[in-house]
Amino acid sequence: MKKFSALFLFIILILGACAGQQQQLKSPETKAAAPEKPAKAATVPATAHVKSGGESLLIIGEAEYVTIKPVNIHYKARIDTGATTSSIHAVEIKKFERDGKKWVRFKLVGASGEKIEMKRPLIRTIEVKRHGTEQQSRPVVNLNMVMGPIKKTTQFSLTDRSQFKYPVLIGRSFLKGTAIVDVNRSYVLAPLSGEDNEK
Repeated sequence: MKKFSALFLFIILILGACAGQQQQLKSPETKAAAPEKPAKAATVPATAHVKSGGESLLIIGEAEYVTIKPVNIHYKARIDTGATTSSIHAVEIKKFERDGKKWVRFKLVGASGEKIEMKRPLIRTIEVKRHGTEQQSRPVVNLNMVMGPIKKTTQFSLTDRSQFKYPVLIGRSFLKGTAIVDVNRSYVLAPLSGEDNEK
């Protein structure tokens, strides 16, 4: 009977040891299979500024979204530090007189092809000569424009830009005292919401 008890106890100990070894073997697999913690979402950097000549200038990309107010037409715009005056795609451009002063009637073209008529006083007329083309005479008007946090009235020459990639070109007259361009980046600023009806 004692031999039987000792044998039974020995078998229990052996089984217990085997179970412990199996648990140790399974442990690393269990840890490896544990789900990883989700990576934290990348934070969007705040709008950057740089100091220049005592002024705080906004850093923008070589292309940005702009909105013409109050008609709320949104465009992709190329930033061109080589151009003095900004330019915008316009059609059906006609000069006329109102109360003895020169005005311009023109239509801006939205992304879906809709045309919105605008009338603005004529500021001046510029002559533009591009390589391989004839000299153009372009009327210049003031338009209210929003680019990210920038809200500014600036001069635009009106011309047919349908052959260009960007319907709007932003020149130095807009950038002066306002922004500096990082040519290695594009669309740095958040586009203005289409729901924004601010005048």
